[in-house]
Amino acid sequence: MLAVVKPSPLRLWGFILTVLGGALMAFGSIGDWAAIALGGSTENAVPTKGIDLWQGKATLILGALIVMGILALRFVRPERRNLLAGGIVVLALTGVGIAAWCLLALDSVVRDSGVDGLVDLVVAQLGLSAAEARRQVLAALGSAGIDIQAQLSLWLALAGSALAVAGGIVDLAWVRQKRVAGDAIDPDTLSAAPTETASDQETEPNP
Repeated sequence: MLAVVKPSPLRLWGFILTVLGGALMAFGSIGDWAAIALGGSTENAVPTKGIDLWQGKATLILGALIVMGILALRFVRPERRNLLAGGIVVLALTGVGIAAWCLLALDSVVRDSGVDGLVDLVVAQLGLSAAEARRQVLAALGSAGIDIQAQLSLWLALAGSALAVAGGIVDLAWVRQKRVAGDAIDPDTLSAAPTETASDQETEPNP
C-alpha cells in the first residue's frame, strides 16, 4: 500500500512562492501600468496596459515560463533540477529588472504609447482626423505638459518578480537538500503509516 507523503517545508514554500510570483507577474502584465493625462488632470486619463508595451509582453512570458518551470522541476531528472531552479531565479531577476526599469523611467517608457492613446481619445470625442488630433495633442503637451502615474498592475508585476526570486532560491535549496539525501524522498517528509486491514493481520495459532 502506498504511503501518503507530506511535502517538506522547502519543497512546499518553494512551490508556493514561485507559483504565486509567476502568476502575479503574468496577471500584472495584462493590467494597467500607467495612466496618462494632460496637464496633471485625471479627467479623461488614458490607461496604458502592460501588454501594450514590449516590457509588459516580456514579463507576461517570463511569468508563464516561471510557472511552467516550477511544475517541471518535480518531474525532470535529478541531475537537471539544479539547472532548472537556477533558470527560474534568472527569469525572475529579469522580471525584477524590467519592472523596476519601467517604474524608474515610466515617462520615457510609456510616453509614445500614451500620446497615441490621447490622440485616439481626441479623434473619438471631437471627430477630428488622426493627423489634426495628433497636432492638437502635441501642442497641448507643449503648453500643459503630460502627467504619467504608475498603476497597481505595474507594482504587482514587480512584487511577483520578487516573490519568484525568493521562490527560486528556496527551490535551489530544496534541490541541494535532495542531492545530499541521494535524491531520495525529502529527508524531512512525513509519511503516513498505511492502515492495516484485517486480511493483512496474521492469525496466531492457538496453543
